[in-house]
Amino acid sequence: MCNVNYEELNNKMDEIFKEYKSFLFNYLDGLKIIDYKRILITSILNRSLALIEAYKTLLKSNNLMALNSLSRLQIDNCIFIYGISMLIKSGLDIDALGVAILSKNKKLSEYKIGKQKLYDTYIISELNKKYGMRIEEMYNFYCKFVHFSDSAVFSSTQALDNDTIELALSKDFTRFKKHIKENANSFIEISKFILLLLKNEWKDIPNGNNLIKT
Repeated sequence: MCNVNYEELNNKMDEIFKEYKSFLFNYLDGLKIIDYKRILITSILNRSLALIEAYKTLLKSNNLMALNSLSRLQIDNCIFIYGISMLIKSGLDIDALGVAILSKNKKLSEYKIGKQKLYDTYIISELNKKYGMRIEEMYNFYCKFVHFSDSAVFSSTQALDNDTIELALSKDFTRFKKHIKENANSFIEISKFILLLLKNEWKDIPNGNNLIKT
């Protein structure tokens, strides 16, 4: 049986919270002013932290199907960050985007840069060109656990010692334990990448108008 140090993995994820908090209150000078940039960044980091806490809760279950779904949701944060950056560089401003996304629930896929719609697949492709980090490969892999695919068969079968395969319903995910360490480290890598993207891609984005009238 593969040994997994769950405590060490959980500690790594707890460190990410400290990094997020430091970024929010140092890089953004706290929350003294409320504008769309700060609202979006705080929302992204809180969403990411919620996923991290969910991942920590599920980790010891070895439930790879659910854990991989959380990784895909975490990548969605990366897609959003980079998509907004692309739109800002194309000429839109953060206030207009903030109103459209937060007040009117407009999706990135409804925007175009030139003739190109900002579908997830396009954004992740552009993100991969700039940063690599296997982000497109991970996106394609984890999508299989959000949408029905061969991953459903993977979760329903188990190889037996006599070179046969058993097909059954099971709530025992012990057989996936050998994949957990690599899976968790990928999730941690994605969670840290979110902060890197915010620092790199949003540093030159103007904060926008203060939404609190004084």
